[in-house]
Amino acid sequence: MKIKNLKIWALASVAIVALAGCTQDEDYKTAEFTPLVLAEDFLHSADNTPLVITNWENIATAGTAKWKQQIYQGNGYAEFTSYQSGEPSNIGWLVSPAVSMDAAEGEILRFQVSQSYVSNTVSNKLEVLISSDYDGTNFAAATWTPLQANLPTVDANYFVFQDSGEIDLSGYTGNIHVAFKVTGGTANAIDGSYQIDNVRIYHN
Repeated sequence: MKIKNLKIWALASVAIVALAGCTQDEDYKTAEFTPLVLAEDFLHSADNTPLVITNWENIATAGTAKWKQQIYQGNGYAEFTSYQSGEPSNIGWLVSPAVSMDAAEGEILRFQVSQSYVSNTVSNKLEVLISSDYDGTNFAAATWTPLQANLPTVDANYFVFQDSGEIDLSGYTGNIHVAFKVTGGTANAIDGSYQIDNVRIYHN
């Protein structure tokens, strides 16, 4: 099952209409993003292949599963799943390019996120992290701090995108990287999936 999702873009604002799931439609309208510091819509690779985006990093730190490109009706999104990996543990990171926090003030991170077949968000979890000391090469040595976001629970409808909420980044200076990290595996039914789309960093 793929996400039914149609994007409608305007110059001053972004309205995203998510036609998701089998039983309901949900509308999302994001804030007016002027100007955008980072914008990623995930439409770069072939459907159901490892996601390849210039200046983004797709890293497996446990197992071999990586974030994949998924496309439905022309809409791209990023997905990480341990389903059928054959490995007891999978950890995948999707790391943004460096983003300068010095050009303006009041930076906000916002994105859309959904889950499918996740039965335990403690063992099979999505984390949103930020680093201000990652130099782009020494990934393991960097400090990664969790960000608070509105993430799907086990009761969330599968493949239905929800808004992360506005995540305040205004306390950071210099260059930062944002990472989406999923922990899962085929052991103990932790092989659910998470989907990410419409990642934005903008000035409030």
